[in-house]
Formats: sequence, C-alpha cells, structure tokens
Amino acid sequence: MLLASCQTTPQNLELIRRSQPLLGTFVTISAYGSNREKTQQAVSEAFGEIQRIDSLMSLHRADSELNFLNSRGALEPVKVSPELFQVIAKAQEIAAETAGSFDITIRPLADLWGFIWKEYRMPTDSELEAVLPRVNYKLIEIDPALQTIRFLKPGVSIDLGGIGKGYAVDGAIEKLQTFGISKAMVKIGGDLRVIGSPPGKGHWTVQIEDPKKEGHRHNISLRDAALSTSGNYENFFTIKGKRFSHILNPRTGLPIQNVSACTVSASTCTESDAYATAFFVYGRDRTLEKFGGKLKIQFTPVAMK
Repeated sequence: MLLASCQTTPQNLELIRRSQPLLGTFVTISAYGSNREKTQQAVSEAFGEIQRIDSLMSLHRADSELNFLNSRGALEPVKVSPELFQVIAKAQEIAAETAGSFDITIRPLADLWGFIWKEYRMPTDSELEAVLPRVNYKLIEIDPALQTIRFLKPGVSIDLGGIGKGYAVDGAIEKLQTFGISKAMVKIGGDLRVIGSPPGKGHWTVQIEDPKKEGHRHNISLRDAALSTSGNYENFFTIKGKRFSHILNPRTGLPIQNVSACTVSASTCTESDAYATAFFVYGRDRTLEKFGGKLKIQFTPVAMK
C-alpha cells in the first residue's frame, strides 16, 4: 500500500507527502520543494535509502550484514561496513553512558520472550538464567583501526531495533538534503526528524501518541531536531491482565513495568531513538538528573495494566 498527497503553498513550494509500510511499521516522508518532479525524485531516493539501510541492519532479512555478523562474530573478528560499525559504536557509547540500560546484545532475551517475531511466550526462570550471561554490551569488542566487531562469548547476538530506525531516519533526511530539500519531515513509527519548517511557520507540529490509546495527544513544536518515543503500548502481550512489553531490562531479563512511555528530543534521530529506549530502562530520576540539562525528555510514568 502506498499513500501519497501533494499540496501547493503560497510561496510556490509544493508539499509532497508519501507513506508506505517498511521496517515493520509505516514510513512517512513529507518534503517541500519548488520543483515537483525533483521533489518526487528526492522522496523516492529517501525511501530507497531507508530500504538500503534496512538491508544492512535488519534481523528479518537473512542476507543482511547484521545477520552475517551475528553468525560469525563469536568465531572471529568480522570486518563490517563503515555504517554498521558507526551504529554499533554509537550504541556502545550510549550503553556506557547509561550503565548498560541500552544494550544491543539484548537479542537472545528478545528471542526468548518472542518479541522479535511476535511469537510471545513467558520464559521460565531457568531459561532466563541460561540466557542472561550472553546479554552484556561489554561482550562486544570493537576495533576502530580495523573496523572489526568481535563477540567475546558464544551465543552473543546483536539486535539494532533500538537504534536502527533512528539511523534510517537520519539517512533519509541526508538524502533529501542532497537534492536541495530544506523543509522536510521523515517519520518511521515512533521516530522522526525534521529540517527547517513548513512555509510560513516557525516549526513543525508533532503529535505524541497517547500510551493509553484514549485519543489524547500531546503536541510538540520541533525545528531542525529529532524526536523518538519508546513505549509499552505497541509490541506487548498480556497474561491475566498484566502487560509484558518488548522493552527489557538487560540485567534482569524482565520487561520494564513502571514506565508507559519515554520521549526524547535530540539533534539526530540515531541519538533520540537509542536514548528513548535507554532512559526507559535507566529510570526517570537518574535520567533527568544526568541528562535533563542537555536533552528534552518526557516520561509517562504510570504503567498500564
């Protein structure tokens, strides 16, 4: 399914907006340009960039570079592309900043709970005990000089779901800019980034999803910035009325229960995406104390039942 629309502004800048399903969610690109054909091409190229990045970092594609790394990383250092290396290095940086709250080695736990393929199940205590020793960001060894990644223990596996969509948003924005687009928004699920502002306005108005799904939405003004929301309301299952979401504590292996959503604004979507997940686990008080002065952060602290 493909959704598209066009709209002309008083400044003769035409809005091209297109949506299509990608990366397990909906991707929407909105761009203003004075040349319709060129703007259409820019949007098409931006979608192509998202698909290209997905081919590198997706767990759902058997031929992705990430899956090759996961299959070989415990056997030998694997030389990876500059992009994959960059994303993993950034993830490791944020993991260290948040005491391991953001941990891309979460893959074995996500598999155990069935969150990756949405085949949900409640793991036993013994299953958790068996998997937890393989979940620790310190089990990834990176070599900047050789651009290699190595896993320090068998069974370690990387999931870039908490940072990859943000990186894809940034890639799409950069592609639009190469076509001279200076007013645009790229949104992938709960991650988005804007450049410039719509004609005649000083900012983009972005709606934040209501975690309780009751129709209440909060508007945020955004200009030349990225915004990401991590929540317990998209990928989850319930047992006896209790909600178990896909955001897991890497140290305990259990879903976070005391936060419904965390929204973060940053300069890039790579950062906002990863930090939103990290802070969800790191906790409200510690997050605001350490990061409140440099990032815009909003918590919805009451977990839904």
